[in-house]
Amino acid sequence: MMKKRIASCIMGIMLLSMSIGILGCGKENKVPEEGNDSSVAAEAEEGNDSNVAAEAEEGSAPVELVYWNQWTQEDEIAFLEKYIEEYNNSQDKYHVSFLAIPFEEYTTTKLATAFATNEAPDIFECSPAIINQYLDAGVCEPLDDIITDDIKQDYTEAAFDRVSRDGVIYGIPLDGDLVGLYYNKEILEQNGVTPPTTWDELKTAAAKLNTDDYAGFTFEVDKGDWQCFTFYPFVWMQGGSLFTEEGLANLNSEEVVNALQLWRDLLDSGNCNETPGRSVSDISILTNGETAMQINGSWSVFRADPEKYGVVPLPAATANGNTASVAGGWNVMVNNQNGEEKIAGAKDFISWMWLNKDHVTEFNTKAKFSYCMRESVIEAGKDVYQSSENAIVFSEEVLQTAKPEIALSGEAKEIVATMIQDALYNTSAQEAADNAQESMLQYQKESGAKFSG
Repeated sequence: MMKKRIASCIMGIMLLSMSIGILGCGKENKVPEEGNDSSVAAEAEEGNDSNVAAEAEEGSAPVELVYWNQWTQEDEIAFLEKYIEEYNNSQDKYHVSFLAIPFEEYTTTKLATAFATNEAPDIFECSPAIINQYLDAGVCEPLDDIITDDIKQDYTEAAFDRVSRDGVIYGIPLDGDLVGLYYNKEILEQNGVTPPTTWDELKTAAAKLNTDDYAGFTFEVDKGDWQCFTFYPFVWMQGGSLFTEEGLANLNSEEVVNALQLWRDLLDSGNCNETPGRSVSDISILTNGETAMQINGSWSVFRADPEKYGVVPLPAATANGNTASVAGGWNVMVNNQNGEEKIAGAKDFISWMWLNKDHVTEFNTKAKFSYCMRESVIEAGKDVYQSSENAIVFSEEVLQTAKPEIALSGEAKEIVATMIQDALYNTSAQEAADNAQESMLQYQKESGAKFSG
């Protein structure tokens, strides 16, 4: 009966999330090439190979564990293949296979559907944009027993805030992604444009750079979590917030309306890429020559040649004003619905894999470029964080301005996402903000939900 209630809860959230769009903590959507090791995807969807099946008949097969995530880039896949194979070879009690699912599919339908149909993986990952629906549904296993005091002290004070409920930890933070403004050095130089530092300079630069061959500027115009993720800093850099200190809606504040108006002005100018054809979390929009400037994340430091592409903090609202960024990241979780044996195995694997400082350092500095909220990892990776001009910008200028991504419920996230879309296409910025404020306050009154950010 409990599983039916949980499935019903997840299905309801899933249907809502399907209308919201993709997640904000930025990822590029690249499907793994065919021919990856069978432990990557085939075993996860089609079952075990004949050797494992034969062992099962003899009663000596290891416990099969399935791990789902959204790490679909080539270096990420290689990292996971390497260490999952090493783990499987290190013991014979458990066997882990993983499925790397394209980001949009993972966050909108695949994971939620799997829980709704009792086919969820043993190990999965969540970002702040989707984590609440799984915590609310009660499908996550507590991890306090594997996160020792020594390990906990190695993380920043706020590292476990997003993965905890009532003092219980349900997830291990893996990474931290930031956003900035990337630009094509040659195009800006040819047009006598310096990277913009204010909103007015951004508008002027977009107009000067825009041509029939490429857009002057690209930001996310499609509704979804990634759009919300990149919108928040434009409110925060003015000293504003989407929610009050008491956790109530602040969506029609001056700072929110100003940020909405900026985005509407940019869109109406005709100097921006309104149809990029893919998520703006994909830096190839810039590197393929489709735009001169693009909002994108720290994960693209290794994917945008620093000789050709630069990065600066997001432009401030006014001259000498503050900039801001957002810090999102993924957390590994354990499904508590598949039985004690699988729970024990899942905990054993994630302890071996994701509580190992060396593994996490390699993941954050070689498989991708991101900032773990674990002090020893930041120290171990310091050379990488200073390895190029763009890496230094993120490490020394953007990181210090970042605030945690807002963790919203599905209903609250839909209200914010609708507000941004309405301001871009349907109503004035003020009207969109007023409507969202009314809807959010009503939702909070009925649900008792409070949010921070």
